[in-house]
Amino acid sequence: MQNADFPAATRARAITREDVWQAADALLLAGQRPTIERIRLHLGRGSPNTVSPHLDAWFAGLGARLQDPQAFAAPASLPDPVNQAARYLWEAAQAEARAAAAAGFADREAALRAAEQTLETERGALAQERAVLEARLQAADSALAELARARDEAGERAARAESQLQAREADNQALRDRLAQAQQEKDTQRTEAASQRAAWDKERETMAERASANERRMALELDAARVAAKEGQRLLEGERRAAQQKLAEAADAAARQAGEATRLGNLVAVLEERLRQQEGMLTEYRQLLESRGGAVPETQRAVRPGVARSRQLRAARAPRVKI
Repeated sequence: MQNADFPAATRARAITREDVWQAADALLLAGQRPTIERIRLHLGRGSPNTVSPHLDAWFAGLGARLQDPQAFAAPASLPDPVNQAARYLWEAAQAEARAAAAAGFADREAALRAAEQTLETERGALAQERAVLEARLQAADSALAELARARDEAGERAARAESQLQAREADNQALRDRLAQAQQEKDTQRTEAASQRAAWDKERETMAERASANERRMALELDAARVAAKEGQRLLEGERRAAQQKLAEAADAAARQAGEATRLGNLVAVLEERLRQQEGMLTEYRQLLESRGGAVPETQRAVRPGVARSRQLRAARAPRVKI
């Protein structure tokens, strides 16, 4: 609050030795003991750390100055009452200064002894603390060394792990590439299989249509054969030759398609079934003729060798494969 009464320029100027000494002289001439707080109040500024060394120097030089009568003498041009007052103040100031100096010296000596004791106590505490700190420092050095060793080992492990990770990443990439290639091949095979299956289905439908046509044609031929049986041996012989010729043609067609046996297995099975039906029809023809009292011609019996030959041809083909 005291500093607020002074201009900023005055507060900004640093406290000097002359400022402190002039303030101490003024306080001493005013009959007051110069102290740090009184000097700061008198100057209106200054910190205790700044005022204290200058005040100590003022007390240290006060004895020499007291021996000089002119040190605090008033100017010669002043009137006698003023000079007497100044002399009285001077003597009072000297007495006060001596008392203050003695008290200050006593206080300082006591404070010094207390400070020495405190310093000795603090020195012992500092020695103990230093020993503790040195022990801690040694422990910290050991811990740092252990940490450095652990860090080096961790770095080596991390390097090995990084190397293994890179190797595994390379293996995983190779596996991914192989998987992608396998997937591509699988898709290609699936497309080819679908195309081939479509072709097989189309061929199966064609074969089914052909078998149905053959079945209808054979049914018609069977009806015609039954009617023709009444016309005589000539027509029966012609039907037998026609059946043998169809069997031979079927055997030749099966031989030409030996390379496609896997896809024509069902057709072969159908043809075999039709051959068995023809054999059944021939047997029926014979039974019909025998029931009417007619002899079975030798030409009709000769159908059996033809049927046996067709079976031999079928057995010579590739084995049937179910599609």
